[in-house]
Amino acid sequence: MFASLLSLLLLGTPSSLPSSEELHPPPGIEILHIGVPAFAQNLPEMPPRLSASGMLLLDIRSRQVLLSRNADEKRPMASLTKIMTALLVLEHRSLNEVAAIPKIVADIHGSTIGVKTGEFFRVGDLLKALLIPSANDAAYSLAIADAGSVSSFVEQMNLRAESLGLRNTHFTNPAGLDSEEQFSTPRDLAWLTIAALRNSDFRRIVRTKEATIKTTTGQPFSLRNTNELLHENEHVFGVKTGTTSKAGECLIVFFEEQNREYLLVLLGSKDRYTDSLYVLEALHHALAS
Repeated sequence: MFASLLSLLLLGTPSSLPSSEELHPPPGIEILHIGVPAFAQNLPEMPPRLSASGMLLLDIRSRQVLLSRNADEKRPMASLTKIMTALLVLEHRSLNEVAAIPKIVADIHGSTIGVKTGEFFRVGDLLKALLIPSANDAAYSLAIADAGSVSSFVEQMNLRAESLGLRNTHFTNPAGLDSEEQFSTPRDLAWLTIAALRNSDFRRIVRTKEATIKTTTGQPFSLRNTNELLHENEHVFGVKTGTTSKAGECLIVFFEEQNREYLLVLLGSKDRYTDSLYVLEALHHALAS
């Protein structure tokens, strides 16, 4: 079902028609003076039956929002948090650096790969564990390896969010665990993801379907990407899933065709993959019109 719908997408060509909504960029991310795709005028205000309480569909090339729902409303983001965690580590550390697994991992629950205190990994392998199976133990290990403590790393997360102009985003932990003070919006998460996608290592990792990482002593860990759309269609290139009891199902999808890139952000979904297909089907019908 995923493949049959997604493979029909993105057949139109851009034009200079006015946009449905302009997405103003944060500092450091340029606006390209390229016309809004002609099919934008054929999109519905909102696909029917969409369960997500927050959504944004972005044409990356023109920096235009094609569809949105509550794009600036703050809500939990679950493991989409790990995009910021990865961005900071990639900006601060070499992939070949070695990081020790700290004591705190014994108390970390949820999605983990089961690393043990005292083991050592390459930073690049911990990033794979962070972004492919969404490992919370990798998130905390990387935070401490980078900043010395979780609190110092979280402070850096919030400073980086501020520098990116993400006015409706705040972090309290590097993994995305539920917290009243950890929130974002579809619009902010779109800009955060665009900033991360500019890093070639981030792009490479989030599109990886399966991988094996090892400790420095050779203990292997098998990883499988939590993004089911990535496994179903060649036009999908990541980015990240997230699920908690408060956040519901969350998803960011990066896809491209005909030299045009799109980003879909879903927050508070009851069925993120069905919601994804509703939005992509609406895009398909607009392209065919």
